[in-house]
Amino acid sequence: MSSHGKDPRPAPSALRLARTGEVLDLLRRGAAETTADLAATMGVARSTVTERLEVLLQHGLVVTVGETSGARGRPASRLAFNASAGVTLAAQVGMSGMLMAVTDLAADVLWYRKVDLDVGEGPESLLASLETHFGEGLEELGAKAGRIYGVGVGLPGDLEIAGTGSATASWRSFPLADRLRERFERPAFVDRDVNFLALGEHRTSWPDARVFLCLKVGTVIACGLVIDGRVVRGATGFLGEIGHTKVYGHDQPCTCGSSGCLNTVAGGSALAAQLREHGFDIHTAREVSELANRGVLEAVQAVRAAGRQIGDVIAGAINLLNPDVIAVWGYLVDAGDQFLVGMQEAIYKTALPASARAVTLARSPFGDDAGLRGAALTVIEHTLDPEAIDAFVTESLAA
Repeated sequence: MSSHGKDPRPAPSALRLARTGEVLDLLRRGAAETTADLAATMGVARSTVTERLEVLLQHGLVVTVGETSGARGRPASRLAFNASAGVTLAAQVGMSGMLMAVTDLAADVLWYRKVDLDVGEGPESLLASLETHFGEGLEELGAKAGRIYGVGVGLPGDLEIAGTGSATASWRSFPLADRLRERFERPAFVDRDVNFLALGEHRTSWPDARVFLCLKVGTVIACGLVIDGRVVRGATGFLGEIGHTKVYGHDQPCTCGSSGCLNTVAGGSALAAQLREHGFDIHTAREVSELANRGVLEAVQAVRAAGRQIGDVIAGAINLLNPDVIAVWGYLVDAGDQFLVGMQEAIYKTALPASARAVTLARSPFGDDAGLRGAALTVIEHTLDPEAIDAFVTESLAA
C-alpha cells in the first residue's frame, strides 16, 4: 500500500483492457483487419485481442464487414472501425457568420447549417447560438446521432475580434470550452480558425506534407502551420499573424494599434477601399472577388497586386520554414487566377530559389468547410487516441 493508503497498481479491469485503444487505432488506420492481423502486429495472443475486440464491438466502435477469402483454412471475420458510432459537433466562426456541422467519427458531415452571427455582440451571444443550433441539429438527426464524442469551435484571432469594437479581453477571459463542456458533458476544443483550417486541409488533401502552411486571404490575412502532422501555435498562440507584418512605404492605421500592416494594404477591406476611390460602391472582400471575376480591370489589378504584396511576406516564411505546400483559402483566391499568379511572381522574385521551386502553391481544395473538418478531426483525434479509448472503456466498466 502507498503512504496515502491507496493501492497504486491499476485495477484488474484496467490491466485486462490495456491496449484496447491500440486495437482500435490499428483498425482505424487500416493497418489490420482480422484478429490474426491484430495479434501479429501487437505481438500478443489472439485471445488477448479477442477480449479487447469484444469491448469495442459492445460500444459499437468496431463492426464486422465480411470475411476473408483465403484459399486455405476457415475464412476469418474482417473488422473495421465504425464511423457511425457517434458524432462530433463542429463550428467555424467568422466575423459575420458561422458554419456549423454535426459529423460522424470520420469527420463526414451529417448535418450542416450557415448561421448569421455578429462577433461584436460578444461570447455569451455566440455560446447561446452554438447551444441552440447544435441542439436543433441533434434533434433532427435523432437516434442517428448516437453518442456525442466532443465539440470543436474555431474562432477568429484576437486582433480580428478587436477590429469589430468588441472587447477582446472579454473574449480572452470567457471560458467557452468549459461552458461547452458543461453543456454537452463531453470534451470541448476551442482554437483559432486558421489552426483548424490548416489541420483540416492537411489531413484531407495534403497528408504527406511535412511542413504545411494554410493561408487565409479575406478581410484579413493569417495562416496556420502544421509540422510533422501537428499544429504549431507559437509561444503565446499568435503564430501566423502575418497580416500584421509591416509593409514598407505604407502607414495606414491598423486595428492592432500599429500602422502600415499587410492587412491595411492587401486585405479585403483595404482592396474594397481602393476600389471605392475608382467609383465602385463595395465594402467587402467578397464584393472585390465578384468584381474581379466579372473581369473589371481595376479589381483584377488590385487582386493581383495584393497577391504580390502577400507573396513578398510569404517569401520570408518560405525561407524560414521551407514548406512542402502552401494552400490558400478565402475570397481573394476565389477571384480567378490573378491572386495566385501575383503571389507566385513575388515568391520567385524574393524567396530562396531552391525553396521557391520546392513549394507547391495551390488553391485550397476543401474550401469553406476545411475549418469545420479541422474542428471535427481535433475532437476525433483526441477522443479516439489509444490512451483516451483505454480510459473510456475502463470507466464504462466501472460505471
